[in-house]
Amino acid sequence: MSTDRRRAVVYLYTQTGQLREVAEAFVRPLHDRDWQIRWVVVTPRVPFPFPWSVRRFFGVFPDAVNPRATVDLVEPADGFASAPDELVILAYQVWYLAPALPVRSLLARHPGSVRDRDVVTVIGCRNMWYSAAREMRGLLAAAGARSVSVVAATDTRAQAVTFVTTLGWLLTGRREPFAWFGRAGIGATELDRVAAVGARFAATGVCGADAAPVVAPLAAADLLAGSAFRTWSRVVRGAERHGAAARAASLVTFVAGLGAGIVVGLPAIAVASALGGARFAAAVRERVIT
Repeated sequence: MSTDRRRAVVYLYTQTGQLREVAEAFVRPLHDRDWQIRWVVVTPRVPFPFPWSVRRFFGVFPDAVNPRATVDLVEPADGFASAPDELVILAYQVWYLAPALPVRSLLARHPGSVRDRDVVTVIGCRNMWYSAAREMRGLLAAAGARSVSVVAATDTRAQAVTFVTTLGWLLTGRREPFAWFGRAGIGATELDRVAAVGARFAATGVCGADAAPVVAPLAAADLLAGSAFRTWSRVVRGAERHGAAARAASLVTFVAGLGAGIVVGLPAIAVASALGGARFAAAVRERVIT
């Protein structure tokens, strides 16, 4: 990719504001090198709630994982199209191991935002971004874009800690520390790492292999769960034809299965990773990056 590009457009959808922090960390070094940065906020016509209620949080699951589901977006005054000389920086959240529904809608309904453009995707999530990145590559290809690199920022603390803090943040809207848990979300050290990736990209046009570190056990769990989620999405959508009670029952079953998968599946994958060592890690990484 040419390093003389000096314009970029950032398409961003964020509920909590965390993804904006990640995108700004990546973009700041570009701005410091005199890039012109344009921001386009992706806004659903019917907003998704934040904080989420439990009912809405699980209720959005079938559409979040359905690759054909989209929502109406509020079109900006200048439209969604990017300029021919703009690098596209597409910042998105991960919903149920898939690209957030508003960003998927942007690509499906407004492909001119990325068509014939170089695209750097910037992800901010708890820790599982791998299935979403694989799906995003397909969405970008379908829209006629050229995917350049993936930058992923995660909450790097212990899984048990981030499960509690992230879920609490999503359901209550409170991010600050409580009890012995720290502040929810992506920390300052991770934002500094993303800024370093941005500085490398600004200087060389390359993000580097460490832009989206692959943690093999998490990636394996993500890819397996992503496949299961797509199956469950079809089950729930099928149940909808039989009424609200059938849909609710299928969602309850999904949530129960999700809990069992976390309790049983994650430790089993950790054991497999330990036993498989470098071979396991290489196999998982190949699945993530291809």
